[in-house]
This record gives sequence, C-alpha cells and structure tokens, in this order.
Amino acid sequence: MDRKVVITNSLGQQMQADVITAFTLKENNQNYIVYTFNEKNKNNIKTYTSKIREENGEIYFDAITDEDEWKKVREAILNQVIE
Repeated sequence: MDRKVVITNSLGQQMQADVITAFTLKENNQNYIVYTFNEKNKNNIKTYTSKIREENGEIYFDAITDEDEWKKVREAILNQVIE
C-alpha cells in the first residue's frame, strides 16, 4: 500500500494509516474511504470504513451509522474486491 493518510483522533493524536480504497457511492453521491493501521486481529488485519466530509477546507472521517447506508457501502466494497 503506498497511499497514506494522517488521521487525528478525538484525543488530538496523529496516526498514519494506509489507504486501501476510496470511492463515491452513486446512490447518495457520498465519498467513503477504507483504511488500516495494520493492526492484527488474530489472523486478519483490521480495516476501517468512514464517510468523508469536507468542511471549511478540512477533511473529516465520519462514522457510518445508518444500517441501510452501511449495507450499500459494504456491497460497493465487495464489488471493488471482486473486480
């Protein structure tokens, strides 16, 4: 993975993450990002998915809280992996 992003958490700590993919969901014209800090969870590497929001020139990652939206995002991710 060669695309990196620096994320500032709620405590103000900056962490570098590897970007796995980013895409726009056609149904809502919303941008999403899938990234990892390369943390292991047993035999798997943890991944995170967030909505991308731009406000006053700053980029924010928001949680996906709507179950229907999450289903569409998950489907889009799976379609990218299969292609």
